Amino acid sequence: MKKSEASIKNYSKHANNKRMFFIRRIDELKNENVERSSREIEVITDGKTIGECDFGLFYLCNWGMPYVDTVGQERKLCLRINETIHPLRDIPLDDFKKEGYYHGGDIVDEILALSSLFLRIRFKRGPTVRWDDKPHLTLEYKEWIDKSLVDGKRNLTDLSSWFELAIGLDDNLHQKFILASRLYHQAILIIEELPYHAYLNLISAIETLCLEQKIKKIELHELDPELAKLVDLIEDLELKTKIEQTILKRERLISRKFKEFIVEHTEKSFWEYEGRPKLGQINPDDLPKLLSKIYKLRSKTIHEGQPFPPYVFRSPLRGSEKEFPKGIIEMGKEWKEKDYIPNPHFFERLVNHVLKTYLKRNQKELRRTEPGNSGSL
Repeated sequence: MKKSEASIKNYSKHANNKRMFFIRRIDELKNENVERSSREIEVITDGKTIGECDFGLFYLCNWGMPYVDTVGQERKLCLRINETIHPLRDIPLDDFKKEGYYHGGDIVDEILALSSLFLRIRFKRGPTVRWDDKPHLTLEYKEWIDKSLVDGKRNLTDLSSWFELAIGLDDNLHQKFILASRLYHQAILIIEELPYHAYLNLISAIETLCLEQKIKKIELHELDPELAKLVDLIEDLELKTKIEQTILKRERLISRKFKEFIVEHTEKSFWEYEGRPKLGQINPDDLPKLLSKIYKLRSKTIHEGQPFPPYVFRSPLRGSEKEFPKGIIEMGKEWKEKDYIPNPHFFERLVNHVLKTYLKRNQKELRRTEPGNSGSL
């Protein structure tokens, strides 16, 4: 069997395997006919490490020591990984499934995440420096996930009007609002390096404020049809009503409040700003449905370990607000268009707008000045 054929067969065998990448790689390397290569990656840490780890699949060792050995000094390590070559273009599409294993990173990310956990130390990925024992420095080309945060100018003069509004905020809302603001702030600090973490922070910023959002009355059959059928079997009408009301009272309905809160606080100005992309625009009428998808994915990510789609980790094509290919395949996993959520930069701008709208609408009394628009309301 040719090595390329062995690689295809080997990859197809593992395409829907739900084990971690590094474990599958160990198994793949047992096949002598599989094409292989190696690469070395610079690893950065601010902790002290000694010794080395030769695990067969990878080799991790200290590389450069600082001149001044102080606590927290940046140090360099070298991670060498043995790879297998997968010519993906030749792999049948049927081998990619919706349930495939994917977490937004690769085998290097797995090794560094697990090493950080096991040793309780920060390991950060650096550039690739060698490939197949040849010098190979990978220089990253900067592609912005949220370019609007660095594009254009902001007028510091506008801050005075915004801080006036902060002073005028209802006293009972101060703690909620500053927590939401800090979650938003943390999100934009990490959105380029950790976009899906930023996405979760942005969702949490809204959750902080939306708990008191009024929503229409919900019937039990809308929440849980099967449970509603069981309750309907109760012949005692008074008991049936009490049980149904008790169940509904315990439901916090945060996903519905999340959606309604954002819709209610999204003003017409949000959709009318200059510079919206011509391709991949989101229709305002589609916003409620998209918000439901966002919160559903949030719950699946936190409670079931389901990853964000791969386009969240990439610079959006021409600044598009949503992804527009009909389907995406990555690392053996498939995403359908019906499951798409907005790109991170759109949701970041939306949360920014909603928080500012909330601030303006919850004043103790009307202020005399209106803030400027340099913050992209």
